[in-house]
Amino acid sequence: MATTVSDDGEGVARWRRAQRGLTRLLSRDVRRRRRLILPQRLQESVPDWIEAVRAVVDDYADASVELAADFYDA
Repeated sequence: MATTVSDDGEGVARWRRAQRGLTRLLSRDVRRRRRLILPQRLQESVPDWIEAVRAVVDDYADASVELAADFYDA
């Protein structure tokens, strides 16, 4: 028989707040990388920007995975 699992607990609320915080920090750090794009040298600067953004996204993905693992271990 199916059971209902509630996601209204305090642990879930903490996890959601932490994820929102990570999202805000990710957005901030990606915005900071815009300075790498030089309008007068788009073809040369955009690949550097893409590489920098990928590195930031990878870092935050790792942090998100750790956060989720901690939540499920708790």
